Formats: sequence, structure tokens, C-alpha cells
Amino acid sequence: MPKYPRMVILATALLMLPVASQAQSEGGLTERRAMAAYSKDVWPSLEKQIQDAAGFPVAVSLDANSLAIKGYADSYALDDYLRKPIIDPIIKAFSAISSDAMGKDALQANLKSVIISYDEATAPVSNYEDGITFADGTLRVNWKPYTNVDDIDARVAALTKVLENNL
Repeated sequence: MPKYPRMVILATALLMLPVASQAQSEGGLTERRAMAAYSKDVWPSLEKQIQDAAGFPVAVSLDANSLAIKGYADSYALDDYLRKPIIDPIIKAFSAISSDAMGKDALQANLKSVIISYDEATAPVSNYEDGITFADGTLRVNWKPYTNVDDIDARVAALTKVLENNL
């Protein structure tokens, strides 16, 4: 009989893990307001830079809800929050791929959209390729904001590899 209560406790704890991990990354009203301000004031110029690097107006979606991490609202507008760890690597990878006509044509023919999000349960700590998928023309980037901000080259390499293998 002593095993049964432990199993119930363990099963309950395991069932609660996805809820707990999701709750940690979702922000409250303060975070939503800060991300709305970021989306309005900062994001449009960064989105344009991504599109310019791609060489065409690719649809770019910023999943503001998943990127609004609780407790970091004051940091959203800092370059270290989204720009350096996520946006700049995308710009650099697109620029590298579209540096010649063959790459630009391949990118335009195959890339339909880009989705930038953060899922705490699946975002890699440092193996950045694990946070990138490319399927049905959609590039999904799942990296934690405000983390390893100087790892730009590793992120560019991961993005470039995934894209070049799928273009």
C-alpha cells in the first residue's frame, strides 16, 4: 500500500508539468502591455530588416504572447531581449543565403513565412538547431529571449544550416 500514494503523487506531479512550464513563460498585464508597445514601436523596423535581408516581403510573425516572459517587461525594448539573440541571427542568416541570385531565388521560392516564438518546454539552451524547424514553407524559430545574447554566430550557423538543407 505505501507504493500507491507515491504513484498518485508522482502521476499528479507529471500531469501538472506542462501547465507549470506554460505558466512560467506567460506574462501578466504588465508584460502584455510592454509587448504591445514593443510590437507597435520597435517591431515594424525589425520586421522590415528581416524582409530586406530575405530580399522579398516574407510574412514574419512575432508570437508576442509566448515571448512576453513574466518579470521581464522592462527588458523587452533592450537589444539583449529579442534583437541580439533572435532577430539579428535571422537577419544575418537571410543575408548570407540571399547574397547571390541562387540563394535569393531559393529563399523566395521556398520560404512563405517566419514564426518567432518561445516555448519553455522545447526551446534549446544552446543547441540552437533544435529550436528551428522548416516545413511547408514556414520557418519556426523557438529560442528563449534574453539568453546567451552573444551567441549570435552559433545561431546564424544553425539557421543557415537548416535553411540551406531545406531550400
